[in-house]
Amino acid sequence: MNHNCPVCNKAGLPDYTKSEVVCPQCNSDLKAFLLLNSISTPIKGRFGTYALVGVSLLAILFLGLFIESNIDRKEILATNIILIDSISTLTSNKVNLEKPKEELHEIESKEATVKYVVKKGDYPYKIAQFFYGDGNRYKQIEAENKLEQPYTLKVGQILLIKITQD
Repeated sequence: MNHNCPVCNKAGLPDYTKSEVVCPQCNSDLKAFLLLNSISTPIKGRFGTYALVGVSLLAILFLGLFIESNIDRKEILATNIILIDSISTLTSNKVNLEKPKEELHEIESKEATVKYVVKKGDYPYKIAQFFYGDGNRYKQIEAENKLEQPYTLKVGQILLIKITQD
């Protein structure tokens, strides 16, 4: 009961900014002051809430990008393992053939052609880096597949990649 009425300035009112009060002196309803006080009082922790939501959204975004990049790596790794298994199977089958050493040497030095299906995000430099270990050999892929500048690789397009076996 220490507050003064904002209308008549008489003392002895309860806190009109926290509950509905009618001034007993001037009979003024002070509800408007309660509403004004609630509007003007900032909500504590609002910045912290927005910051938490923003950081959460960024974390979800980066997690999604990380998972997508790992899926691409797994596909490349699986393709690489299949290719290595295929080449080793071919080589082991050729070695098991009982042919003279001269013909065996000739078979090992031949080229193998691999059919590569273009995936989303592929381009010749990336494909050359994968198959040859040198992205600068992309011109070889362009020449073998008769790609002329400017060109676009389409998802599902088949490229023939020649690999020399050692």
